[in-house]
Amino acid sequence: MRFACECNAVPELAQAIVVEWNPRFTRRMGDAMYSPITYQARIRLSLALWPRACEEDRRETAIHEACHIIVKYKVGPLVADHGPAWKAAMRNCGVEPLRTHSVDRTGLARRKRRFILAGCPNQGMEHKCRITAREFNMVQLGAEFCCKKCGALVNRESATEEDRATRVQKL
Repeated sequence: MRFACECNAVPELAQAIVVEWNPRFTRRMGDAMYSPITYQARIRLSLALWPRACEEDRRETAIHEACHIIVKYKVGPLVADHGPAWKAAMRNCGVEPLRTHSVDRTGLARRKRRFILAGCPNQGMEHKCRITAREFNMVQLGAEFCCKKCGALVNRESATEEDRATRVQKL
């Protein structure tokens, strides 16, 4: 982290970055968050993938995530995640600005939870409409959208907490 901060002329930022391990990350090597209001920066790394990665992949991941924080610190929170500013920050560190990793994920893929919609027109049919856990959580925060399958409105009434407890079906 310190290396990336120094390469991008913000050495003071290195001390604000906190690194955490996330056991749920089985697809991504890491992610980064920065809050300009609280001046808090956090990098979360995959507990499952990190031991499988070679030293070069680990180094590039740390720089990759640090560059996200650096760019948000220098440019602002609305900067594009993998846009020109981030690519320039990566190049300042001597690293090719890539968005993906090549670490072997064999045996690590998590099954996605999906939720069946209450009141779905396809309810009695073989192909019931489902939403992902993320979509369910967004709906609980007030979001609305149309089901891609049947066109029905998905909102709090059609995807309730009760449905989460009684209608969860892992695919």
